[in-house]
Amino acid sequence: MSRRHIVTAGCVLTLTALTPSVVPAVVPVREASAFATSSTGKRKPPPDPIKQLPPGMIEALQRDFGLTRAQAETRLRNEARLTVVEARLRDMLGGCFGGSWLMGPLSETLVVATTSTADIPRIVAAGARPKVVAASLAKLRAIKQKLDESLPNHPTGGSVRYVDVKSNKVVILSRHAEATRLLVASVPVDRSLVVVQPSTETPRPF
Repeated sequence: MSRRHIVTAGCVLTLTALTPSVVPAVVPVREASAFATSSTGKRKPPPDPIKQLPPGMIEALQRDFGLTRAQAETRLRNEARLTVVEARLRDMLGGCFGGSWLMGPLSETLVVATTSTADIPRIVAAGARPKVVAASLAKLRAIKQKLDESLPNHPTGGSVRYVDVKSNKVVILSRHAEATRLLVASVPVDRSLVVVQPSTETPRPF
């Protein structure tokens, strides 16, 4: 996987996607949303994410995304701020939640997917951009789990399987795409929510 993939995974919201496990660069969603009020009744602000960065993260963002230092810091602060918004909307939408992602060179826009048009006003009111999708994140995860259980653990079953919230699909990368599609057809899942893409990419541990 490219360096760009690795750096991005370390900075954005926790989404279900093809990303390696790295140290998060922002306050985790649940932790960020749980900052309590102080004894004086005033809400405690979350810690500055810039002060919590692992060494070299700012420089990596500058290099991989062509940002100035000020832009990289703005991007990280946007991500920390919108992570709190995402956590609140995730809880609010419940079973209709379809995933979320950040847009813009400075991660200034939070997109939140839902299966219900009734959720649009609440998403907009929270400061995010709504997107109506066919399947909830829970449904996509259930489909992926079923595929993981049913497909053989060799190349014809796909080298990588992941939930892509932007396309609202379960994606399978395979060196043998046609053979993989035939195998998927035998699994009792909604195949309209599964896409097989030809790929030579192979996961490897870091």
